[in-house]
Amino acid sequence: MPPPSSDLRLAARRLVEFDSLRSKLRDARRAALDDVEKCIHTYRLKYSGRRELRRDLNECEWSVYQYTSLLHMLGEMVERTNDEFGTTLESHAPVRHEVPKLIGIRHCVHHNGLIGINVAEVDGIPDPVVVVPVESIEAHGSWGDGNPAFETFFHDVSGDVLALAPVVEHSSGPVDGIVAELVAQLEDEFGEEELKRAATNVQLYD
Repeated sequence: MPPPSSDLRLAARRLVEFDSLRSKLRDARRAALDDVEKCIHTYRLKYSGRRELRRDLNECEWSVYQYTSLLHMLGEMVERTNDEFGTTLESHAPVRHEVPKLIGIRHCVHHNGLIGINVAEVDGIPDPVVVVPVESIEAHGSWGDGNPAFETFFHDVSGDVLALAPVVEHSSGPVDGIVAELVAQLEDEFGEEELKRAATNVQLYD
């Protein structure tokens, strides 16, 4: 394995990449939550048909998939940067451990298509909830035989359904923390001001 890089220009490039991905993650998370609300609104409409609700649910699931795909990309970028610069996450675990349910959902949709999320009315909760049936997750994933087991992503899931909005919403803290921790390590290594100056002059990729 080659020694960690001391290339300031490469570090600046990674800094800009993480900054842009953090912005896209924020937008994708908001879009997914907006689509959850849209599904609940359609569900409540007295004259909405099943087709309209299923369309909105499908679009919501695609939004969640787009968000989880960016999370997967973040994990790949973190591992690459660790290899390049010898950085390590100390306050946070890798993405797949910080937000395992979302990475597990991405695994299902990426390989086998839409899971089929639904709207449910849950005892003790006044508003309808957009949920993922746990049975559908188990059926859509490829678990074991060289792939992670179902429990790797959903070890603490109980009941028949998984509420989607809280999982997406609560991912913001650990995800932002991962990016902030890695950027801070690059700034410690190269100097915050030096890295910022280099980032303002990042060139087009070769």
